[in-house]
Amino acid sequence: MKRFISTICIYIFAVLLVVVPPEMYKIVTDADLENVEGGEVRIAVKKSKTRTNRRIKKLILGDSTGHALYPSENTYDSIVSLACNQAITMAGQYFLLKNYLETNKDNLPTEIILLFTPGTFDNDVDIFAYHYFLKPFPLYEYKSLYTPHLNERIKSIPFYWTANLPFIQTTNYTPSIAVPTEVESQSISELSLEYLLKIDSLTKQYGVPYSIRSTPVRDDRKSRVEDILQDLLNISDPGITEKMREYVQSVEYYPSELFFDDVHLSSPNIPADYLEEVE
Repeated sequence: MKRFISTICIYIFAVLLVVVPPEMYKIVTDADLENVEGGEVRIAVKKSKTRTNRRIKKLILGDSTGHALYPSENTYDSIVSLACNQAITMAGQYFLLKNYLETNKDNLPTEIILLFTPGTFDNDVDIFAYHYFLKPFPLYEYKSLYTPHLNERIKSIPFYWTANLPFIQTTNYTPSIAVPTEVESQSISELSLEYLLKIDSLTKQYGVPYSIRSTPVRDDRKSRVEDILQDLLNISDPGITEKMREYVQSVEYYPSELFFDDVHLSSPNIPADYLEEVE
């Protein structure tokens, strides 16, 4: 029996020696970015931990509509973009911001801008979190930054702890039943509010002003969006109320034919510098 167990252990060890190193190489070198969905998140995480020698006026974070305007993979003269997608949740946005400010505390940006389409604030941990949140933000590195609510939601994902295994991280695998317990739909989720307040506190700690701005909105969605905006105006938390007022005032409606889906501008219609255009 002992010999059998020893043989099994040796076999498992041998398999790990064959399987793990190549996958670790892919992770470290980003050799798998072209084959794995959500490469923009991995790029944003890597950039958030990179020292910037240039003088940066704007540090941009955001969802996929923000990423469409300022792709995280691009290099700009006085801008650093960490915009990626909605699926990283507002917690992921906070993690990116914290990484960047800690890494560049001696060369802080002049301002921080969060770019979101109005529907992003209702996002909580959902079916996409296993791949787009747990993989790029490993538990062993970020769990200490979890709120109790986030911790509970993550634990509701089946096999959540497997996301950081090297041979899982370099694939598009996600559990087919990775749908957390549903929460009541609302214009801003508990998770988003928690981490927006953390973002507010973090920017004050570093003394960098920030704003939350809307990306362009289709004019045929105005009625639905106005309902969302009204809900955002009703947020009574003193740490975020004024920011939400500014956000609502920043909404710009564009002709619907300029979009290829409900929220994203088609490529030919993306401004060269949206923030410069609307300021």
